[in-house]
Amino acid sequence: MARSGIEKITVIGGGSSYTPELIDGFIQNEENLQVGEIALYDIDEERLNIVGGMAQRMVRYAEMDTKVTLNLDRPKAIDGAKFVLSSMRVGKMQARILDEKIPLKYNVIGQETTGPGGTFKAFRTIPVTLDIARDMEKYAPDAWYINFTNPSGIMTEALLKHTNLNVVGLCNNPINTIAAMAEVFHVEPKDVFLEWMGLNHVNWVRRVYIKGKDMTQVLMDRLEEFVDIEEMPQFDPELVRTLGVFPTYYLQYYYYHSLRLEEAKAAEKSRGEVVLEVEKELLKKYADPNVLVKPEELSQRGGARYSEAAVNLILSLKLDRRDVQIVVTRNGNSIADLPEDASVEVPCVVGAHGVTPLVMGHFPESIRSLGQQAKAWESATVKAAISGSRKDAILAMLQNPLIPDFPTAVALTDEMMEAHKEYLPQFYK
Repeated sequence: MARSGIEKITVIGGGSSYTPELIDGFIQNEENLQVGEIALYDIDEERLNIVGGMAQRMVRYAEMDTKVTLNLDRPKAIDGAKFVLSSMRVGKMQARILDEKIPLKYNVIGQETTGPGGTFKAFRTIPVTLDIARDMEKYAPDAWYINFTNPSGIMTEALLKHTNLNVVGLCNNPINTIAAMAEVFHVEPKDVFLEWMGLNHVNWVRRVYIKGKDMTQVLMDRLEEFVDIEEMPQFDPELVRTLGVFPTYYLQYYYYHSLRLEEAKAAEKSRGEVVLEVEKELLKKYADPNVLVKPEELSQRGGARYSEAAVNLILSLKLDRRDVQIVVTRNGNSIADLPEDASVEVPCVVGAHGVTPLVMGHFPESIRSLGQQAKAWESATVKAAISGSRKDAILAMLQNPLIPDFPTAVALTDEMMEAHKEYLPQFYK
């Protein structure tokens, strides 16, 4: 493979506990990709110093020539970058915990990317994301904005509709599902091709090809055998056969809402509270000057293969590999049942030209209504986040597939708006 150099990559949210995972990805791929500078930017100086110090030690220990810089000045961090990776959390973990807990009072699942949690995470994050985009338009207009920040599909749609940047959204859900299918069929991930269609976190696998052979029916017939494969999404085989397609991980919140709701209500801690504890332990490790490689505990944080997905994408954009990767991009005519300017998550050809989605055609009837309703919610959420209108916010909430009625939409919007007031200036002009 050709070897390529990139002068500068910027990470927005460089104090994230994920950052060492990303740095490890660059270390593992040093023979293909040499990076002159990785600029970590964050607004939390303490976290930036701890995580950034860890990143600097990792690079030194790997004997790489890459310089890791720590930045509190965003324009300086972005200036001259070729790729800007966004992995941030506006309101930090405390905001996520509120997103998870408030909806439970209204018998709605509190999850950070679906339902009311995803709605309000987007409301908090879109204005900040567009601010970053304005800095990029000024200081790195030709750079690629690679969005990892959740909810990735909504963030990517906001950027596609309201900036002139090169934008692509990324999630580790596809790469993890490919790994699961490779395990099922005892092949390498490169031997797997999935007809993946939908939106980020609302997606289905229509067909599974192994070394070019359609193995969908084999998988359908043997679903009961694969319950022990950790990364295989766990759905009732009857549901999968009823749909005729394979649902992916986050669809559990739609297809088993009552069950997930009861589990969330019964749990001692929300997922955000668990992650907060994991992060505290990770930060202690990162602060230890003797820790030189990413710690095992990072796997508990979620985000497996995050770095692999990011580095694959960067390599293909930089080296013009024109290979197929599942990413979030503008629909165009990829999914016939969705608007052209909406974001979708589908297989795309990725090269120096950019990201070209494959034509996936119509949704199967069994999933069309959920796909269209979820997209209506996402697009309405983008509109409300920018308009700052309470009416638009209620309409976005009402269109979410998990919201049962108008009174719930109003009550949830008002309570969550008040709880997150500090991070929602657009609604309190």
